[in-house]
Amino acid sequence: RKDAIAYADWLRTDPRFSDILVQISPALSGHAFPRLKLRYKQSLVQLEGGSCHLPLVEPSMRASPLTPSEWREKLEARKRLDSEAAGDTSEGRKLLLLDVRNDYEWDIGHFEGAKRPNVDCFRSTSFGLSEQEMDSTDPLHGVDKEKTDILMYCTGGIRCDVYSTILREKGFGNLYTLKGGVSNYLKSQGSAEWVGNLFVFDDRLSLPPAKFAEAGEEGCADNGDLSSSRWLGRCYVCGSEVEELRHRNCASIDCNRLYL
Repeated sequence: RKDAIAYADWLRTDPRFSDILVQISPALSGHAFPRLKLRYKQSLVQLEGGSCHLPLVEPSMRASPLTPSEWREKLEARKRLDSEAAGDTSEGRKLLLLDVRNDYEWDIGHFEGAKRPNVDCFRSTSFGLSEQEMDSTDPLHGVDKEKTDILMYCTGGIRCDVYSTILREKGFGNLYTLKGGVSNYLKSQGSAEWVGNLFVFDDRLSLPPAKFAEAGEEGCADNGDLSSSRWLGRCYVCGSEVEELRHRNCASIDCNRLYL
C-alpha cells in the first residue's frame, strides 16, 4: 500500500495527470498481485469491431460523470419516483439504471433496481442498438431517448464511459456515469443502494463493501452494518442461496467457466 500511494503521488506531479483518480484496491490477505505483468494493448476494453472509430476523447460525446454522492442522490430520487409514479417525474422524465457489466458480475452484487445484463462478455454488449435490432430483453428497448436519464455503471468506470459514446451516437441524449465506478462509490458511500459484493477480475474474485470502507483514506459514510448483505446469489445448478458470494472455476479444463 505504501508503495502504491508513493507511485500515485509521483504520477500526479506530471501536469497531465494532476487530477487523475487513482484507486488503491485492498488485498484480502498477503499480496493480491504477487507477479508484475506489463502488457501493451491498443484499448483497455475490447468491443466487436474495435473502438478506434469511437469519439472517446470528445467530452461532449461521453456521458456526464457523477460523483458517488451525486449518484446516490439520483438513485434515492429514482426509488421515490418508482414508488410514486412508476419512474415518471412531474416533467414526464424517467430514470433508468443500466449495469454495463457481465451477467456473472451482477449475480454477486449490483445496485438495487438494475436489471441483470444478458451478456457474459463486454465485447458482445449490445444495449441500445437500432429499433429494428433491439428486443424486449434489451433494457433500452422502447426507451424515450430524449426524456429518459440513463445512469450507467461498471466496476471502475471505464467500460460504461466507453460505451456511452456508442449510445450517444445512437441518439441517447441524457447519459450519466458513476465516476470511478462501483469501487469508488463503495469507498465513500458504503453499501447504500448496493446489494451483495463486487466482482473483481483477479484471484480475489469478490470483495465485500466493508473492504472498500477500510481502504478509504477519509473513511466512508455511516451506512450501518457493511459486513452483511441484503441480497444473496443463487447456485447456477440448483438455484439455492449460496453461502459465499464468490465464484469458482469449473474443474473441467475444457470448461473453466466461472460459476456460483
